[in-house]
Amino acid sequence: MNMYRKIVVFAFALPLLFSVVFDAGFKTPVTYAGSDGSLASQESQVVALVNGTRAYSYDLALENIAFKYYGFRSGGSAGANETANWIREQFDGLGLEAWLEPFEFTMWDLLGKPSLVIDEDGDESTTSDQTVIHSFQCEHLSWPTPQSGVFADLVVLPLPEAVSRDEIGTNPVNTIAWNAINTTGRIILIGREVFWSPNWFKTFNDKLREQPPLVVVYTWWYDWMSFTPPMFSSAVGHPYWGWKLPLGFVDYEDGLWIRNSEKTADVSAHVSVSSVVGNGTHYNVVGKISGFENPEKLMIISSHYDTVMCSGFCDNGAGTAGVIELARVFADAAQRGFYRSNYTLLFVAFASEEFWLVGSTNYVKQHKAEMANISAVINLDCIGSDDLYVTETNAVDGFDLDQTILDAAQDLGITVTLEPPSDSDHETFRNPSGANDHYYWNWGLEANISDATPVGSSTMIISYPLFYSDMWERNKAGWIHTPYDNSTSTQPPLNWIEVDDLEDHVKVAALSAMRISRSGQETSVSFSFPWWTVGVGLAAVIVAAAIVYLVKMRKPPVKDVVERT
Repeated sequence: MNMYRKIVVFAFALPLLFSVVFDAGFKTPVTYAGSDGSLASQESQVVALVNGTRAYSYDLALENIAFKYYGFRSGGSAGANETANWIREQFDGLGLEAWLEPFEFTMWDLLGKPSLVIDEDGDESTTSDQTVIHSFQCEHLSWPTPQSGVFADLVVLPLPEAVSRDEIGTNPVNTIAWNAINTTGRIILIGREVFWSPNWFKTFNDKLREQPPLVVVYTWWYDWMSFTPPMFSSAVGHPYWGWKLPLGFVDYEDGLWIRNSEKTADVSAHVSVSSVVGNGTHYNVVGKISGFENPEKLMIISSHYDTVMCSGFCDNGAGTAGVIELARVFADAAQRGFYRSNYTLLFVAFASEEFWLVGSTNYVKQHKAEMANISAVINLDCIGSDDLYVTETNAVDGFDLDQTILDAAQDLGITVTLEPPSDSDHETFRNPSGANDHYYWNWGLEANISDATPVGSSTMIISYPLFYSDMWERNKAGWIHTPYDNSTSTQPPLNWIEVDDLEDHVKVAALSAMRISRSGQETSVSFSFPWWTVGVGLAAVIVAAAIVYLVKMRKPPVKDVVERT
């Protein structure tokens, strides 16, 4: 190849080589969504990786673990511990650095299925008059019965008339009727609505203290509550009011049957709750993707994986499935080479949120020194329902997390509504002093996190309907903490948690996380020919041609050199 050809080839190859090296190894500005609401190419690539069907499959796996155990995934139980290990395995399989963070706390579990049998003649040895109440389930953290169970007279404490929930508390408890009923050493059946009126509840609480029963069984008292299955509150069996009682719940139909039976006969009941209460190990689960430019800055994407007496498909299998899917998305994006977060991403599945934020409180306790480095916390709790909400945050150093999420949702064409802060694990970060008080009031324990640095950019992404009470506010009920909180509720007639909604909500979290921690590098390699490559190449050819011409003009012919020699 003569000199001229070499110069021409080099002139074209040099800018092309420079283009490849530039794209592969040098920083280029990353553009983000403009005022027209469109996504930048990098954002579109990451968001496109989110797959609602895959997130749904993660949720099904979590549900399958819960259904293996009588205590489902209650904090500290065998089901919760298997779940923690399964989540870690998912993080490991995605290539994240993953680990379990143990802490010691009260644990609760069930060794067998709780049972309630109504006996009409008061003679436990005869069985022809006994009726098994299949809807019976013990309350979360219920105290156990003796191993053989409890057999005792059953009494009913009637509630005042109320034609709707608006009339709850307007009429006082009939204390004359209640005083005529001795509850000492007996099994009580009472409407759960007693909790809705402070005056009613005080009367009930005083009755329990004066005449301690052996067991309390709740039901829905009013016919307008018949649409609702048993609904279990978080840790209601914990001796918050000084009780150490076996507690349970039956649905409206079974409760009405028991009430009618008690009117015609002095019925008794056998109750068995084989719960275990003690001290045990709970596990927070952490998966980590190290940041590219500012690894010391942290962003937490979190959920809680424990449940309340159900499989917890929405609360909070959906949120946990979303966290795993986000971990997969960001790990995949980094491996494919088109996105790496500037900040370190921590994907955290908290234990025992339903024990009143116990998992996140212990996380902050163990990581108090890192709190100042946390830029944002996005907590996914009960996503996948119809309407998406985000909790309000305070602007910190010019950064307002809730606005970032609102903008991300808008750019994705997804409607989201702002709501006031509410309790879930993000609140432990946003207000550690309040979480410390909460921990002490509920458990009598000091977490020592009152002086932890608050993370003002901490929010929860949540969806509604969520509760049975949403029937009145939203004309559609949600079913957390009930037996309906399972995968069958995603099908007709309930159509509660759906794949498309789950995918949309995870996409909002993914895009928001990208905008919080923008990539400092385009790591993709491009072998295209940009327009400037051609331009530089042509210019190089012209320059090369001029150089060759000048060289030829100044260089004497070979023949002349020979003759002179």
